Amino acid sequence: MQRMQTVLLSFVQIARLTMSADEGDVLALEKAESLARGAALKWASGIFCRPDQLTRLGHYRRRETQRNNSIQSRLKSTAQSYLEGVEQGVAQLRRALTEVHNVQQALSEAQEIWHGSEEIIGNLQPVQKLVMEHVQLSVVLESLPYIYSVPELLSQTHVLIERQRLLEAHVNLRDLESLRDDVLYRLQRVGPLSAAENGGDATELVEQFFAGVQNLSEELGQTIFSLASSSLSLACSDPTLLVSAVRIIEREESLDLVMSGGSPTSGRPKRWRESFFQTFERGVCERLLPSSLDEESVSPAGLACHLQELQDRLLAELQAVSSILTPCVPPHYELSRTVALMCHRAVSRHARDILNIDLTHPSLYFVLHWILNVYPSEDLMAHPDLASEVDLSELGPLVSPEIMEEQLNRYTRSVRACLSQWMQKALEAEYADWFREQEPDKDQDGLFISSLQQLIMQMLSENIGLASALGTGLESRVRTAAVHEMDNCLVWLREALIKYGIEHMRDRTVPPFYIPYLIATINGCLALSSSMSYLQSESPSDSLYRKAGPCLQTSLGKTQKKACHLLLEELQMELQPFYTQIPSRPWILGSEIIHVISDKVENFSHYLCKVRDPVCQVLRAQTERMLIIEYVKALIHGKLVCKNSGERQLLAERMCADAEVLSATLSRMGLEQSSLCIPLILSLQELFALKDPSLLSLEVSGLMTMFPDISDDHVLALLELRGDVSRDVRHGVINTMQNHALSLPLDYQPIFTSIPVPAPPPSFCLHPSSCA
Repeated sequence: MQRMQTVLLSFVQIARLTMSADEGDVLALEKAESLARGAALKWASGIFCRPDQLTRLGHYRRRETQRNNSIQSRLKSTAQSYLEGVEQGVAQLRRALTEVHNVQQALSEAQEIWHGSEEIIGNLQPVQKLVMEHVQLSVVLESLPYIYSVPELLSQTHVLIERQRLLEAHVNLRDLESLRDDVLYRLQRVGPLSAAENGGDATELVEQFFAGVQNLSEELGQTIFSLASSSLSLACSDPTLLVSAVRIIEREESLDLVMSGGSPTSGRPKRWRESFFQTFERGVCERLLPSSLDEESVSPAGLACHLQELQDRLLAELQAVSSILTPCVPPHYELSRTVALMCHRAVSRHARDILNIDLTHPSLYFVLHWILNVYPSEDLMAHPDLASEVDLSELGPLVSPEIMEEQLNRYTRSVRACLSQWMQKALEAEYADWFREQEPDKDQDGLFISSLQQLIMQMLSENIGLASALGTGLESRVRTAAVHEMDNCLVWLREALIKYGIEHMRDRTVPPFYIPYLIATINGCLALSSSMSYLQSESPSDSLYRKAGPCLQTSLGKTQKKACHLLLEELQMELQPFYTQIPSRPWILGSEIIHVISDKVENFSHYLCKVRDPVCQVLRAQTERMLIIEYVKALIHGKLVCKNSGERQLLAERMCADAEVLSATLSRMGLEQSSLCIPLILSLQELFALKDPSLLSLEVSGLMTMFPDISDDHVLALLELRGDVSRDVRHGVINTMQNHALSLPLDYQPIFTSIPVPAPPPSFCLHPSSCA
């Protein structure tokens, strides 16, 4: 155990030596000591876990002692080296401090000497000025031979420019500019301070002397720029002159790059290339757009001629530039592309100017068609001769999408206004035709037709066809506008039909061909309904039509129904005087009233043959329905009351005979099997043919089975016609109807709901004879 304590003390000593560099940190030292003790205990417990291993304790002690000695020696040498370095640093700082004091002393002595020599420097100022003037004069003397030649060079260069010997003139101009810049550079180099003190007299003198050089430069530039405006004609007549001008521009561009940091007195940068292209663009605009538009030019014919001339000039300009002018300039100019952009900008501005004018509908179409179809087509910018030089994707649209959207909306509004105006005029003409003393036109099938519907569809198809040439977006808008205007037209047509019917009711002899024109209108509505698919947009995303299309179909159905109603109303008005005689005793005894009605219906059926199917069949069915409604209505509202069973039997026989006559008439009209008229008359006559009133409840039950919409009032009115039905029987019949009330089948068409019943007499009223 004594040996183990010795080992632990050795490990603690090692840890203390290791942490000796930070002896001031007591907490760290204590932590390190505890860690060392723990590590020593762990190590010792691992090695000396058995008694036989204690024999090697001396070996471990010697090894750890050697390790401690080695660590202590290294620590001592490290501390010694640190101390020696600190001593050297302190010595160097002392020497630096001494040198700083010496420098401060020297600076103070130099400052005292400078203050003492200020008067001497002031006395030498005139000498300094004389030296600077001497230097300037020497510069002038060196440049004097060249300066003497300046006036001659100026006049010579001016003559060369007038004679359009541009390259020689530019050589002289460069010599003059180089001489001027060299003299100014020398003057500025010798002393800008001296020049400022002299007021810059020498520099101003030189600039005044060389003022003509700048004027010659501007004159040469204007001459070159003037060639740009007529470059095409010049390339054909004298391409050498144009090439010389381009070479001069290239030289000036190079000099602008070299002398980009030069003084402003040198006139750099000149940017002759930019000015050249600006003048060139003005020339292009003048050739493309030689004159402004006047009132005559914005007419449809004038505008079409103007756009055709612009197309010809633009194509000729681009072709001439590509074939004639491009070889005269360097390839990096990309002249064809640049000129195409110039033309595009000019034509774009001109197109916007035209669109800002209050154009008529045809003129606006010409402009939009030219912008959207002609300009990007192979007839102009996509011409095969220009395919390699002109990129349509780079040019972009001729008019911005915002402006084009506005113009398309403007065109749509114009189309709608034109359609509205035209349809109103067409309706006025159609309404006037209805009063003509001749029948309407007939088609190849012999059916009456109306020119209004044909004209409407022709007008709509033309406008939709024109709009389709300007794009599917505009076509969809025009289709929608056409649908809305057709809806308005149908509203106006219904109003015209109402007015037409009122005029006819005032005098039924006017107009003479009232029914044929109604039939022509019905056939016209059928033609419009069959043509509705043309107005439907092919785009499945066209939500505007999906909203307006069903409304138009509904409006078309209303118009057609209105014409059919007027047609049937005319037949009803014609038959009304004859129905007033049913029932009556002359009718029971064998009057020919039903034959007259039959003849009238057959004459009316000849007109129905002029109506297209399926409306023809619908009108025939409505005619049958109107016949039975008026027949039953006459029975219910009649004043006849049978006095005995004989009259009731005659009434039933008369109704059977009427049913046979009407059946034959309806069969000749094309209704082979009457499902309404004949069965109803035969069912009603059973009420009168029945001899025993007590069986009426059973008969009414059968009648209710066939016609479940018959009401109590209808039955009581019919029983009143028998004249032998007691109050108890009536109550029995009413109770039977109430107990056997049936719901209407889904496929049943009500008939009795359209037949009004007589109003009941007021309560506590006197007898009609007393009121009279």
